[in-house]
Amino acid sequence: MDVVEEIKRKLDLAEYIGRTVPLHKSGRSLRGLCPFHSEKTPSFYVFPDRGTWRCFGSCGEGGDLFTFVQKRDNLDFRGAIRQLAAEAGVQLSAEAAQRRSKIERLGGVVSAAVDYYQRRLRDPSASEARDYVRERRGLTQETVEAFRIGWAPDEWHALHDYLSGRGYDEEEALAAGLLVRPESGGRPHDRFRGRMIIPIADERGQFIGLGGRSLRGEEPKYLNSPQSDLFDKGRTLFGLDLAGDAIRATGTAVVVEGYMDVIGPWQAGYRNVVATMGTSLTEHHAALLRRYAKRIVLAMDPDAAGLAAAERAGGLFLSLASPELMARSARSAEQLTRGAELELRVAPLPPGKDPDEVARDSPAAWEKAIAGALPFAEFLLNRLMEAEQPESPLQARQVVDRLRPVLLAVADPVERAMYVQRIARRLGVTEQAVLERVKQGAHVPRGPRAAPSRAEAPSPEQTLLAILVQNPLLRAEVRPLPPDLFASALDREAFLRWLHAENGGDAQPDDPVADHLGDLSRRRLPPFSPDDARRAVREKIREIGRDRLIQRQMAVTEELATAERTLGANRVAEVSNEVWRGALPPDESMALAETVIEELELGLSIHRREESTSRR
Repeated sequence: MDVVEEIKRKLDLAEYIGRTVPLHKSGRSLRGLCPFHSEKTPSFYVFPDRGTWRCFGSCGEGGDLFTFVQKRDNLDFRGAIRQLAAEAGVQLSAEAAQRRSKIERLGGVVSAAVDYYQRRLRDPSASEARDYVRERRGLTQETVEAFRIGWAPDEWHALHDYLSGRGYDEEEALAAGLLVRPESGGRPHDRFRGRMIIPIADERGQFIGLGGRSLRGEEPKYLNSPQSDLFDKGRTLFGLDLAGDAIRATGTAVVVEGYMDVIGPWQAGYRNVVATMGTSLTEHHAALLRRYAKRIVLAMDPDAAGLAAAERAGGLFLSLASPELMARSARSAEQLTRGAELELRVAPLPPGKDPDEVARDSPAAWEKAIAGALPFAEFLLNRLMEAEQPESPLQARQVVDRLRPVLLAVADPVERAMYVQRIARRLGVTEQAVLERVKQGAHVPRGPRAAPSRAEAPSPEQTLLAILVQNPLLRAEVRPLPPDLFASALDREAFLRWLHAENGGDAQPDDPVADHLGDLSRRRLPPFSPDDARRAVREKIREIGRDRLIQRQMAVTEELATAERTLGANRVAEVSNEVWRGALPPDESMALAETVIEELELGLSIHRREESTSRR
């Protein structure tokens, strides 16, 4: 998947196809003569915003960059990958396989360290560590075993000698961040010494790093594994491997900052909690969570220290330094959550309490805070207003001015109107007065605006394919489906491999199709019965067909708009009237007449499909 997406990012579809097919602008799309069949009237379209192309003429071919190269050069999917990778400067299998092998070896070294530290916690010499874990932190044996908590003895070469004695490579232990080479040179020593060890796993439960908690106030209080090929804290959420099932069951992922704020709630029975590790909540984190639930709750202590921690934990969304930074946070959150179909909320906890304390000491308060979590923008507005008690019109205007940036950042007009209503009631003024004051200060920002980052929602084709992959009993029923139902070459190849799975696969190292099938098999879907799955498949096929019709209708509409600009709206209207009357237009207007007829037919076809769907 990474190779395919990297190639698509590096090669512009329209520019690449334009080397073969002369293309001309047609609205938001590009149009030219189809290279795969003979034609006089252009019916070949490239849709840059979708990354696809399609011929609406007699051949009906279509797809993405890879399918174009396959069709043009008579290549299979792997051949297209090789050719396009060379064009894009993307390294393929040998290097990728070596990197994958390296990561697997590094993971093996970290797993060995986890086993070692866990055993050391049971040593007679580890009584201080056991007292800390069980008495001061109050962790049960079940929790200790679930999180594989261990103890790094206060020795310089304990882990080094253990790994060496079992044949593990010293360079790999250094690369995994378990050992540190002194600046002066010499023998590497253990990174973690005299600390409680908290292993860090990825979402699959594979160990990728360690966190070490000091016992006697040493700094830093928490020491993490460094960034490496194996461990990237911007792509990892602590506890997700243990929280995944609970997040799915509750429909909510609670995000905190720090290991103990996951472990404490887990022990108290709240097992849908994950943590960032000294980094902002990133788009990669959001993409991970989107696989499990649509609702993300940031749980935080609302006092100054707690909000500072929350800002670190949710830096992508949360900045509280000024109304303008809050507004930027609100826009960022709105853009990300809209594109990823996520709902972001904030759960302020009792002042002076962290999530670990609240969940274990005040379960009712924890449940109330999570259940009553506020929408992100509402939390920001409440934060700005909490200390405001205006006693004059001037002070009321100043309050609205402070709130304006956040209000303007709320894209949904209904949500914004609701906040305006609440603000007006609190200030004792009319909603219209608040709206007028907000509009007075609104201005269009100068300079170019960066395009919002947006996580792509699964396409209908990918959803259809996920349903099929997870319901193999449907294989015989969908065998007649044409592979070109899937626009993406990767989806098309995955469908063909799944369809013919009974004949054996051709999976190889660094196989993007096998990786894609694995992702599809893990994609979160409703619990379908066999009949439900059949109905869902039929519905997705109809949706794809309707989408193709709409895509073509948009292209035809753009052609008519171009004709109006070049020939004039009156001439297009005259031809349309002639078509309606059944009259044969002059030869020079025949192509335009055919376009008008096609637009009418497409509209009727879409309407019939919608009527058929509504009857079902």
